[in-house]
Amino acid sequence: ALVAAAADAAAEEEDGDDEAEARRGAAALGLGGSEQPESDSEDEMPLNTIGNVPLEWYDGFEHVGYDLEGRKIMRGARTDELDALIKRFDDPDANRTIHDALHGVDVVLSQEDVALIRRLQRRRYPGATFDPYPETVPFDFPDGKVHPLSSAPPRKAPFLPSKDEAKKVMRLVMAMRSEQYQRSVANRRLQEAKERPDYQQLIWDEPPEGEVRHRKRLPAPKVSLPGNAESYNPPKEYLFTPEEAKAWEKMDPADRPLGFVPQAYDAMRKVPQYDGLIRERFERCLDLYLCPREAKTRLDIDPDSLLPQLPSPAELRPFPERLSSRFVGHAGRVLSVSVSPSGEHLLSASADGTVKLWEVETGRCERTCSLGAEVRSVRWCPNGETAVAAAVVGVKMLLLLPLREPLPAAVR
Repeated sequence: ALVAAAADAAAEEEDGDDEAEARRGAAALGLGGSEQPESDSEDEMPLNTIGNVPLEWYDGFEHVGYDLEGRKIMRGARTDELDALIKRFDDPDANRTIHDALHGVDVVLSQEDVALIRRLQRRRYPGATFDPYPETVPFDFPDGKVHPLSSAPPRKAPFLPSKDEAKKVMRLVMAMRSEQYQRSVANRRLQEAKERPDYQQLIWDEPPEGEVRHRKRLPAPKVSLPGNAESYNPPKEYLFTPEEAKAWEKMDPADRPLGFVPQAYDAMRKVPQYDGLIRERFERCLDLYLCPREAKTRLDIDPDSLLPQLPSPAELRPFPERLSSRFVGHAGRVLSVSVSPSGEHLLSASADGTVKLWEVETGRCERTCSLGAEVRSVRWCPNGETAVAAAVVGVKMLLLLPLREPLPAAVR
């Protein structure tokens, strides 16, 4: 009876290990399921709606983010090791339960998830009904030849290294490491050195006295590409008027924006030979061999080194911790907020169809403008002298004068 009880306990422990291994595999693969049917009822536990925010930012805090209303989403309570051990004996599904760190809930794996994880751990196909070796389709050939067809995988023997070749390589390696082979290599090198002729008297065997500097070939400066003025039929705005032509002739050749007078022709066959071709080619040759050029080395700077060193998120604390002031007055959700250029006033647009003017220092609502529909956005004019604001209501944009007394009606 004691042996039977021990065997049953060992079997249960082995099953528990398999369930734990399957649970670790599910956590690694991101799988999770439940035997209960899916439902969209409001009784289910709500999921965290913090968005695509790393949870490491909130390590050391009691919350993991904020909801749409700005309230903190508290971190779910985790059971300690003792409670988890007690729950493992009391709960039959404890071995198939994994913890979802993103949503802070425990997920129970279904039998299908556990079977899928076990198949993946055993290097099998995920689908239980998948047949890797389907039946061979026979083919009938009119010439009567028989072609053997098979879908069996190739044997591993052609892909394994040959043992005879491995032994031959080992014999060669041992021979190269032997003392006799090393002596023969040294004797062969001495014999080759004796047979090599002496070229000490040749000038090209002598080492150079100083450092030899090789000139680098510098690329020639690029010629500017032709524009619209060089066309045989340029637009009229590029053609010179009589006054512009006289002014161009009086200018110094070095100060002229163009080295020629643009002209228009009906066809390319009517274009005469360019009279300044030989002169420009000669000046180009002078520029290539008379003008000094030098190679400028570019600084090799890592772009990442130019960026400032950012502090850690724990030092920045991008999340609010203390309430400094409150602006209470809107009946609906606030959709847009804009601060005046002077920083003294604030405009807020709400879904209740109103735009309110607030005093930033005291939080007091000075004026309220009802626009009759949901206000999607409101912005102050960047020019602080005008004190004009714009609000978007549906497909219309309204201009407001919030600081005028009394508050006028909105002007389209």
